[in-house]
Amino acid sequence: MGESPEALVNLLVRERVLAVKKKDVMDVTPLSDSELALALKGGDEGAFEELVRRHQGRVYAVAYRLTGNREDALDIAQESFVKAYRKIHAWQPHGGFLAWLLRLTTNQAIDTLRRRKRQRHDRLADDRHGEEGDRYVVVSTAVDSAREVWAHEIGERVRAALTVLSKTQRTVFVLRHYEGLQLSEIADEIGCTVGSVKVHLFRALKKLQKQLGDLHEVQSER
Repeated sequence: MGESPEALVNLLVRERVLAVKKKDVMDVTPLSDSELALALKGGDEGAFEELVRRHQGRVYAVAYRLTGNREDALDIAQESFVKAYRKIHAWQPHGGFLAWLLRLTTNQAIDTLRRRKRQRHDRLADDRHGEEGDRYVVVSTAVDSAREVWAHEIGERVRAALTVLSKTQRTVFVLRHYEGLQLSEIADEIGCTVGSVKVHLFRALKKLQKQLGDLHEVQSER
């Protein structure tokens, strides 16, 4: 493949414009995701461009819901497509391409959240020894209303809680609660039975309930 994935994806989500190369290529728009992924495996860059065009919005939306930050979501979306390009030979036709792509996106977002958590921890540790700590507290609490503070807290806690889920549990949770897919659709996407999807979703919700149970108690007191 001649052109790098970075060149194909660069500024794609930011500008909402595909950098399609000006040459005669087969029209791939009627093809399914699986057919496009197989074509990409065979070296068809036009198939990759169509997959990016088709799914850039959903990938960005999932990344944003997981991180709550526009710039992080843009970076995650771009990196997710680059990884999909580079790891396409690891994708198997028995599983849906979109679920595989969103799994890459979710994992990339989780890595970003973990890195952000480490940076925040390091910053707080440094701030304890100087005046910067007081300024950080002021910035952190300078929100328009108590409701916004509470919503922000819930979002941060949910995003942190997702890190305790297994990769499959996260994928099922994202597809169900962020993408709104039916259980049968999720089963088709990840290549398993509806029963298995129910098990993964149940376990994911139990783990999240354990991680976020105190938020429910606080909410009940409000």
